[in-house]
Amino acid sequence: MKNKISIILGCLFLNLSLVLAQDISIESKIDSYISQVQDQYEIPGLTLCIVKNSETIYKKNFGLANIEHSVPISNNSIFRVYSLTKPIISVGIFQLVEQGKLSLEDYVSKYISEIPESWRSIQIKHLLTHSSGLPDMKVFGSGEKLTEKKAKETAFKQDLIFNKGEKYTYNQTNFWLLHRIIEKITGKKLSDYISKNQFENETRQVFFSSDSKQIVKNRVTSYFPFATGTMIIDLPTIEGDYMFAANGLNITLDEFVKWDKRLRENKLLKPKTMDAMWNSFNYSKSNKVFAHSWDKIILNDHESFGFTGSLVTAYRVFPKDDLSIFVLSNGLGKFYDIDLVVNDIATIVDKDIFDLQKKTVERCNTIFKNKGFSAFKEEFFKLKKEANSEINIEKVVNSIGYILLRKQQFDNALKVFIFNTKEYPNSANVYDSLGELFFILKKYKKAKENYIKAIKLGGTNGNAKEMLEKIKKRK
Repeated sequence: MKNKISIILGCLFLNLSLVLAQDISIESKIDSYISQVQDQYEIPGLTLCIVKNSETIYKKNFGLANIEHSVPISNNSIFRVYSLTKPIISVGIFQLVEQGKLSLEDYVSKYISEIPESWRSIQIKHLLTHSSGLPDMKVFGSGEKLTEKKAKETAFKQDLIFNKGEKYTYNQTNFWLLHRIIEKITGKKLSDYISKNQFENETRQVFFSSDSKQIVKNRVTSYFPFATGTMIIDLPTIEGDYMFAANGLNITLDEFVKWDKRLRENKLLKPKTMDAMWNSFNYSKSNKVFAHSWDKIILNDHESFGFTGSLVTAYRVFPKDDLSIFVLSNGLGKFYDIDLVVNDIATIVDKDIFDLQKKTVERCNTIFKNKGFSAFKEEFFKLKKEANSEINIEKVVNSIGYILLRKQQFDNALKVFIFNTKEYPNSANVYDSLGELFFILKKYKKAKENYIKAIKLGGTNGNAKEMLEKIKKRK
């Protein structure tokens, strides 16, 4: 789903070029840009910090921590960061590696004996890189509040989706296992282990909770449109602590900035260990660029590492540029890709850091608009021949398809999506996108065929299955 949202909203940067063109300060440029993003995507509240050359060059709060009572975001605001928890857990795992208490090559079964036989050959490295092929606990329960017992029983009954190490498929089960492995090795609760070893035992402004409805002083209220299509207060779906490693960290911006400083100054991990954590995993059947629970994003040869959480929180560090960017928000009314916001902020700070993928989408869109589908295909094959690792051509094509779809140019969008399925027949995402177009056109039979293909190819993080359920209701 994350990749798909990135594709759908590849034009998030619509106003960035105008902002950059103005002869104003970096602070004013960022203020203007964030205000546009906040208005466009109905973000209730947001805090942003930029650290450059070990100095905070920008820090500001926007909007409301709680809409109902008009409580503003403040320096005391605590954010649940959702899946942005995962890089912190990765640091915790690599601290144990550094201490010789586990190896990335260890089998999960060494620490958790009751797992199914088919899971026993999966190693720690497959959990960290989302290459385990395990069934995903996230899709179980259809929104009902899940206990660990029920989630585990359901997961254990499922078949593996693919063989270990083949490809990247985002998966919460991986981090449930990492949670239990950390506790097995350390003899401590996950929250206590992370607090002591990464946050100097700070527990007031850094703690674990996977329940956004729990009342906590200074914690922002979370708002999402996922359940109803319009923005509502986040619904609890998890009972207990078993998903803490996947989505449970709650933190203030100031404490996150302190953590980043410790990381960059090698107080959490030695340089060699950090390099290992940020080393790209070699998937046997995919060209996905991903490190050990960290997205690895390269912008015009500037390497960065980070992650996002539930579309509303993001952290990114550019090690060689001594640049760190933090974006923490408490919800959204419309879907967008927060990674693109981080990219745009990096560009405002340093014009040499720009998103080549985004520029390619812009160019291809202009070519399609001015010269049509044939010229667009010529540009596609040119890009494919050049094979620039910073450009995901499949996503470029999908981005053009969604731009056309938003303009209601359905015939052209159909050409583009079908073209993508022919060029990338082993990609679940391209069939998912084609299925979405047919669904919008109310051609449910064809939509169903493409969603089934997407599922057979590994699925799209539950989206294809959800859409099949919606098709059933329309018959």
